[in-house]
Amino acid sequence: MKKIILYFSCIFFFVNCSEEKGEIIPTETRNFYMGVTPWPANFNFTDLDIAYDFINNHCDIVAHHFDEGIPYEEAFNNQAMPTELQQQVLYRNTKTNNDKKVLLSVSALNLDRNQRAAYYNTSTVSASIQQQWMSKEFNDPTVITAYINYLNYLIAGFQPDYINFGVESNVETFDAAEFLKYKDFLSQVYASLKNAHPTIPLFISFITDDSVQGFQNATQLLPYTDMIGISAYPFTSINGSLTGETNPNTITANYFEKYINMANKPFCFAETAYIAEDLVIPAYGLNKQGTQEWQKAYLQKVFDLCQNHEAEFLIWFCSKDYDEGNIYLQQQGLYFDLLAIWQDTGLIDENGNQRLSYALWENWSLKTKN
Repeated sequence: MKKIILYFSCIFFFVNCSEEKGEIIPTETRNFYMGVTPWPANFNFTDLDIAYDFINNHCDIVAHHFDEGIPYEEAFNNQAMPTELQQQVLYRNTKTNNDKKVLLSVSALNLDRNQRAAYYNTSTVSASIQQQWMSKEFNDPTVITAYINYLNYLIAGFQPDYINFGVESNVETFDAAEFLKYKDFLSQVYASLKNAHPTIPLFISFITDDSVQGFQNATQLLPYTDMIGISAYPFTSINGSLTGETNPNTITANYFEKYINMANKPFCFAETAYIAEDLVIPAYGLNKQGTQEWQKAYLQKVFDLCQNHEAEFLIWFCSKDYDEGNIYLQQQGLYFDLLAIWQDTGLIDENGNQRLSYALWENWSLKTKN
């Protein structure tokens, strides 16, 4: 849904380079790694430092998410990647401690998750060449090769421990014919990556909601994933929140378990978060009530699922609210409404105050990873 982290980090580079304790689980160990993305509260060096400080001091895995398009021409011909992308790889590695596990997540889809991703947004390749690439079918052999080469470039750069090569691949709005092409695309990408990187878990992430078609789409992709990757933001869509209330106790039974148990494979929370403040976005028909108590309760629910079902890892979207970042993007004419969805999901609010969920996170992070 929001895989735009690198896109706005790109903005950052161009601008700047031009206690209430959580409930204690009666165990001193946990079965899963805990981490966040480096999405900052604002797009400047100071806030990026704060984001990485949280990763380095309160996490044992970092999620590097790339969702700003594909440099098809450069990747297909093994040419130099866009300068900004090269800078990103170097910067992210420089800021992350070497002892952290690494999740690499890359989307081949647009932000609506129902069409092929656009051309990489800072590429200097001519518009005519970009248009030629965008006119190709999803399962065109050249598109598949370009995507595989792009993934291998990022794999070489990050040496990841886990690879999500198909972010949020099961959306219910996928055209049926296009989904079959995407399924073919993923099958060939998976086979190539598995041959080249046999020891790295490769997986596809699934949007978790109450959609019947979304679940059916996910089941069709099971042969091409080593793990069940869950992408969950239930405050936007759960049945119990249609009146505006997002109390996680209203999440329907089996909401997560139907995905966790859909195959005899390990699972992970590839990404999740929960609002701690009200969320109002008229363009999406969203008018949700959020509190830090409900956010904490949701985080506890997720921790319990991870512990009881032996998850590989849990990725929370961002450590701190990014109100200031959205204001900056509005000033630059770069803001769009989708960005508001996760603005107030941080464990720390926009003023730097630790929420109840922060103490709960800290409690679990201090447990020894099995």
